[in-house]
Amino acid sequence: MALKIRNAILHILRNDGRTSTFSETELDIASETCEAFIAKHVKRLMNNPAVRSAHFTTNSPMYEWLSDYQAGRVYFKETARNISEKLDGIMQQHATLPPCDLLIARVADKHGEYISIVKLYCQEVYAHQSRDADNQITKQMALPFSSGKAECSALITLGGDAMPISLMEKEVVIDGEVVPYFSERFLECEAAPSRKEQVMVIDEINTSIVHEFYNDNPLAAARVKTALVEEAEATEGFISVDNVAVQAFADNQEAQQQYVQVMQDAGLRGEVPLGAKFTKQQFGTQRIKSDNGVELKFPAEMALDSDAMEIERHSDGRVSVTFKFLTPLE
Repeated sequence: MALKIRNAILHILRNDGRTSTFSETELDIASETCEAFIAKHVKRLMNNPAVRSAHFTTNSPMYEWLSDYQAGRVYFKETARNISEKLDGIMQQHATLPPCDLLIARVADKHGEYISIVKLYCQEVYAHQSRDADNQITKQMALPFSSGKAECSALITLGGDAMPISLMEKEVVIDGEVVPYFSERFLECEAAPSRKEQVMVIDEINTSIVHEFYNDNPLAAARVKTALVEEAEATEGFISVDNVAVQAFADNQEAQQQYVQVMQDAGLRGEVPLGAKFTKQQFGTQRIKSDNGVELKFPAEMALDSDAMEIERHSDGRVSVTFKFLTPLE
C-alpha cells in the first residue's frame, strides 16, 4: 500500500523573544498539498542510505510517551504536545538553536505504522499584493516545500516494544561543542553509522590495505570490491568481514588479519547490513585514472576475468590495461 497519513500536527517553536505556539488543531490531511508535503519528508527516511538506525536509551521520556500512545493510554495530540514541549525546552536553554516548526505525523505503509518527527526551518518569501493602484510587497515566512530538506528528522516504528528509529540529523555547536543534540538530548537514543557512512569507512580501509600490501595494484583493489559484492549477494546483503578478507586476500595471511582488525577497530564487526543492491552500487565498479585525467571505468569483476581484460602494473608505476573484445566493435 502507498504511504497513508493518519494524523499530523504542526507546532511553532520559538526562542527569539516570541512565544512558542502549540497547535490544538491537527492538519488537514485530506488536503493534497498537505499530504504531499508530509509524504515528501517521511519518504526521505525510508530506504535512504544516509539514514542512521537508532534505538532509545533506558528511561528515555520519548520512549515512555510513545509506549503510552501505542497502548492507547493517550491520544495523538497529547503525545505530539509532549514531544514538542521537550524540544522547546532544549531550545530555550540554547539560543544557538534557531526557531523552527515541528511536524509530527502518524503514517503507515505495507510494513507497519510509524511516528514521524520532522524539524523544519521556515524560509523568508516575498508576496506581491495589488489593490487597484496600491501595490505592496510584503515579507512572509513559508515552510520549505519543493526543494527544502529537513536537517533533523526521525521515523519511529510502532507496533512493538523495540520501536526502532530511522534518523537523520545535522550536528550543531552548543556551548562551543559540536553536539548531535537531536538524537542525544531530544530523542535520547543511540545511533549506529548509516550505510553511507559505513561504505566510506570500508572504502578507506580497502584503499589502505591495498596500498600497504599490494602497492596500489588495481587487480588487488578489484578483488576486494568483487569480494564485497559477491558476499552481499550470497548473504542477502549481510557482509561478513572475515569472509571478505579470506576471499580478497587469499594470497596474504597478514593482509587478511590486518583487514579484519582494522574493520573491527572501526566498529564494523560480524555481519554488516549494507544490502546487496547498495553494495553493488558502491563497490561494483572499478576505476583507473591516468595522470593526464583519462579515466577508465568498468565492472570490478571484469578485471579478474583474463578472457575479458588484462591489467599489468610495471616496475616504474605505469599501468597497462588491455581489453579483449570477443566480438568486433561496430
